Amino acid sequence: MLDSFAFLPATADCWLYATDRPLTNDEVTFLESLFDSFQKEWSSHGRHVSGACKVLDNRIVLVAAHVANGDISGCGIDKSLHLLQEAAISRSFAWVSALNIVYQDSQGAWQVVSRAQFKTLATQGIVSDTTRVIDLSIRSLGALRENGISRPVSTSWHARLLPQTEEAIG
Repeated sequence: MLDSFAFLPATADCWLYATDRPLTNDEVTFLESLFDSFQKEWSSHGRHVSGACKVLDNRIVLVAAHVANGDISGCGIDKSLHLLQEAAISRSFAWVSALNIVYQDSQGAWQVVSRAQFKTLATQGIVSDTTRVIDLSIRSLGALRENGISRPVSTSWHARLLPQTEEAIG
């Protein structure tokens, strides 16, 4: 899944974005092609940015970037954000807030809910410590390679959102 990022070092910055709805295959192709063209000219304060983009499960977009002998600037990051925002507008979808929780439901589809909604789902037993989540706060490609795109709630910060059992409290 991360093969298209193999040329980037573990220190590369990365960002995960979730869409408000599943993208069609045509939209995935459009988005990846758009980014591929963009990254050829991507720069940060006059330095070339090596980057890659992949749409995962038609719902999650992974962007990674690396500047040799330096860091990508806020302006460089903003360039990629503007591209993604324009793509969303042109294809009538939206990017969800990184404050939301992305989890895999019992049918294997990615769902996006607020933290409060996730807590309610946990209380109702709809999500549990084995539910797979995506941590939208990951910022390094190395961490993503080490931990994977998704992982069980029990091995993520998301576990704090689950109700505590009597055993865990005592």
